[in-house]
Amino acid sequence: MDEGVVVVIIQLVLRIVGTVVCVNKAKELNRSTGGWGFFGFVSPILAMIWIHFMKPVMKWDENVNLDKK
Repeated sequence: MDEGVVVVIIQLVLRIVGTVVCVNKAKELNRSTGGWGFFGFVSPILAMIWIHFMKPVMKWDENVNLDKK
């Protein structure tokens, strides 16, 4: 096999693994799975490192209304 073909296959596998890891971690952290899946495909190593240092979004945080009237 040509060396270029091997590099392309390795990059594609890394992108697919990055996407799967980011989507699963985003689901666990209550974050956007589509956005993290795209980020994981475009830049897999950076995305996997970044998402592993994020804190979860609590569901009740989204519904808090800070306006006091």
